[in-house]
Amino acid sequence: MPALIGIPILALAVIIQSSILSQITLLQASADLVLVVVVSWIIHERVKAVWEWAVIAGILVGFISELPMLSYLIGYLAVAAIGIALKRRVWRAPLLALFTAVFIGTLTMQVLIFILLRLSGTVIDPLQAFNLVILPSLLLNLLLALPVQGLINEVAAWFYPEEIDG
Repeated sequence: MPALIGIPILALAVIIQSSILSQITLLQASADLVLVVVVSWIIHERVKAVWEWAVIAGILVGFISELPMLSYLIGYLAVAAIGIALKRRVWRAPLLALFTAVFIGTLTMQVLIFILLRLSGTVIDPLQAFNLVILPSLLLNLLLALPVQGLINEVAAWFYPEEIDG
């Protein structure tokens, strides 16, 4: 069931990302709400359905993107692997894990997109891409991390209630 709840939540995130957040840009970058939602779900301590959310996110974002769907699927699965590794290593500091996973996940996705665009023949200056796209998207994603984490914590609490010792 928690894997299925990912469909409407991630679909709503894709809609908000493509309609509202794509209009709010910093230099040439916009926030990746879906990435932040997936990372917030993954690093929650009681969550078990991790890979399913990454696959759903990759498919949904792949549908609206001009890049191949496989690129987003691979990217979000890599972000899930990073989030799982960070959750195991930094489990006592969830905010540190959140910011680190969003940071590394954003870099992973942006570098993957940069490489795919270069392979497709698009001429992109790496320094300009870093300064105009990657750094601003990092900032925007990190700004979204805390509010999104609060909402995802509430959703996760519905599906993974705390066990009361008694």
